[in-house]
Amino acid sequence: MKFNNTIQSLQKLGGSVVKEGRGVLKNFKPHSKIASGTLYNQFDYLVTSSKNSVTLEFEFGNAEDYWQFVDEGVRGADPSKHKGRPRAAKSPFKYSTKMPPRGIIDRWIVKRGLKAARDNGKFIERKSLAFLIQRAIYQKGLQRTQFCTRPFTQQLKKQENKILQAFADDLEIELKETFKD
Repeated sequence: MKFNNTIQSLQKLGGSVVKEGRGVLKNFKPHSKIASGTLYNQFDYLVTSSKNSVTLEFEFGNAEDYWQFVDEGVRGADPSKHKGRPRAAKSPFKYSTKMPPRGIIDRWIVKRGLKAARDNGKFIERKSLAFLIQRAIYQKGLQRTQFCTRPFTQQLKKQENKILQAFADDLEIELKETFKD
């Protein structure tokens, strides 16, 4: 069966989700979620078809290991450190025994261009700053962005009827060709 209409409608869905998701990453408050640009640049979709099916998949490239943490957030290990509403309260992920890797945080500090910090007039070394950020993330968690989940849910709701109609059109074409003989 040829799924030309269905493929087009799923490509439209995938494109909309990726465009909106990148917008969420770029404009996330209080600060953008783009440090290295890996997740932003490699977030994409792929529509594949076989004889009997069509599939829409989202790809995250080198961010495959961590995109879910950015999307869903991570609950902190120490709820008493939260002021107001906890970060990622509904997340399935939680810090419990291990802190996030300090090396990654150190590279993030360099990429963000954070200069030496001062605390009460004393200079704080980058390693110490990395540790303080690491500990804060461990205790408070990471805020969820839902850069993939929310756009997918919203766009699917908007485009559901068009996708179903496209599949119905493809099925009708296939049935006409089958019974034509």
